[in-house]
Amino acid sequence: MSKLSDTPVDLALPKFKLVGEYKLKRPLSELGASKAFDGGHADFSGITGSRDLVIDDVVHKAVVEVNEEGSEAAGATGVIFVETIAVRGIPFVVDHPFLFFIRNRRTGDVLFAGQVNHL
Repeated sequence: MSKLSDTPVDLALPKFKLVGEYKLKRPLSELGASKAFDGGHADFSGITGSRDLVIDDVVHKAVVEVNEEGSEAAGATGVIFVETIAVRGIPFVVDHPFLFFIRNRRTGDVLFAGQVNHL
C-alpha cells in the first residue's frame, strides 16, 4: 500500500446495498472465548450478581449502501459517513464485478470489505 498514489478519477459506480448478518458463537469459541458460552464455566456475576447468566450467541450485522447521495456503512459498533466530492479526473466506469474496502483514513485500518458480483 505504501507504493500506491492518489489519482483523481471521474467515477461511475452503480447503486448497491449489501447486508450481512453473522453469528459469532463458533468463531469466538474457536478463538478461545468458549467459557462465555458454557453455563458451567461462564461467570458474569459482575453484571447480575449471580452465575446464572451465559451468552447464547453473538450476532453482528453490517450494512453498506452506495447511491446518488453518497455512501453509508453501518455496523454493530459504529456508522461511517462519506461525502461525495466532485473531482474531474480519468473516467472510471464500474460495469463489472468488483471488491471494495472502506478504510479509516487516519489509521489505514479496513473497517468494511465487500464484493459486488451482480450489477
